[in-house]
Amino acid sequence: VPGAAAALDAKLNADVRTAVADMFRDAPRATDARLPAAAVPPHDVLRRLAELKQHDLDPTAGVSFAYVYTPFEQDVKRVACEAAAMYLNLNALNPTVFPSLRKMEVEVVAMVRALFHGDEKTVGTLTSGGTESIMMAVTAAREHARRYGGGHRGGMNVVAPVTAHPAFNKACHYLDLELRSIAVHPRSQTADVAAMEAAVDGNTILMVASAPSYPHGVLDPVADVAAIALKKNILCHVDACVGGFMLPFVDEARGAGGVAPLPLWDFRVPGVTSISADLHKYGWATKGSSTICFREERLRECHYFAYGGWPGGLFVSPSALGTRGGGPIASAWATMHAVGRQGYVDSTRRLLAVTDYLAARIAELDHVHVVGAPVMAMLAIAADDARALNIYAVADVMEERGSWKLERNTEPPSLHLSITPPHAATKEKFIDDLRAAIDIVLVEPERQKVKSAAMYGMVLNLPPASGIVPRFLTTFMSTVYTPDAAAAVATTATTTTTTASDVTAAAE
Repeated sequence: VPGAAAALDAKLNADVRTAVADMFRDAPRATDARLPAAAVPPHDVLRRLAELKQHDLDPTAGVSFAYVYTPFEQDVKRVACEAAAMYLNLNALNPTVFPSLRKMEVEVVAMVRALFHGDEKTVGTLTSGGTESIMMAVTAAREHARRYGGGHRGGMNVVAPVTAHPAFNKACHYLDLELRSIAVHPRSQTADVAAMEAAVDGNTILMVASAPSYPHGVLDPVADVAAIALKKNILCHVDACVGGFMLPFVDEARGAGGVAPLPLWDFRVPGVTSISADLHKYGWATKGSSTICFREERLRECHYFAYGGWPGGLFVSPSALGTRGGGPIASAWATMHAVGRQGYVDSTRRLLAVTDYLAARIAELDHVHVVGAPVMAMLAIAADDARALNIYAVADVMEERGSWKLERNTEPPSLHLSITPPHAATKEKFIDDLRAAIDIVLVEPERQKVKSAAMYGMVLNLPPASGIVPRFLTTFMSTVYTPDAAAAVATTATTTTTTASDVTAAAE
């Protein structure tokens, strides 16, 4: 339709400006900075950093449920940070230059291998985070198929539940693979194994299961997924990025309390060929620490990059990065030693107690429930009747009342909670504010037309194939990372609220 694209872009840009102005209204303005003509005294630089940091959320306040994982023990945090600082400017690109980094990486992988019940053949690599770990798992699957799977050169696909982390979508996008996202069971939110098997064909190179899935904290039936992969001679990856440093300790932490042990999900399961796990989540290391483990060396070699034709010398790297900062490697090694197995068991026990408290109190509330059966310190809260209670409006009110930062899930509409040590001190207030927020939204239905309730309402009502949501998100990202973005949009933003019909009409 003539003019449709221009109308859509204009509408999206206006709505993005409004969203950015609201989100960054009280934040420091991102100006179009210039390199200082002369050096700024160090104490002034550090003072300005401290001033800027005052605008950031305090991760120890117990009001956010994602992004930062703070340990119970301050000594563990201190060791993790000091170890990172000691190796901050070292580079693990060449293991012969800084052999201590090589030693630490090998030993961290060995400790992780033992946690996941690997054997002497199990190998791995440290990466910068879960996304890179998953990228390496998908890369290894593609290269394995090319080398050993009959010469695949195109048309390859990955089969994963729709709850698998978007890093799989990103990896397939970068690697030019098809990702077949399979709907999950609506009540449990766990992988539908029969549907996944039906999606497998001769070009499938990898099947995926989550331990657990991030949105709802539920454990996919790993053994069933892996059995299909084994039967069809396909690789099977278990994404334990969020659960890898808690699930190994859950059964011991719960003890003999009448709770059934977790189903097997690691290398004890035949057919599981790789596992990703983040040390910078419940492993308590500093940011930039993750692992990808493979059942055998032949698989790990498939994600290496080696090149001998460069005039600058022979080049090989074990992961996506070239420069690999030594800080995260040292932090991972130091943290695992500072915590120890018993420390991980103890922190798991304490976090499960907070999680159990929240789940029990939520069950006592009217109008909401916990989604599925979470297996660790994560859960999602959904409305019993989404038409009667807008759960996103509840989150908006929670932010107004207590500065709570809650993550929004789209299917089902729900609020995600990753429980961390600071929540031990705020769990009672959370329940009080949740109860009050539910009551407010029930008597003030207009709240579903503003803030995140309006934006997520729009997203849920748009045709999935329209491409409008990715366009909105990329426009949002470009606006946020434009110099002076917050200042500029603050003067031009309107107070109009986008509805699904508004955006769809612009696209039609």
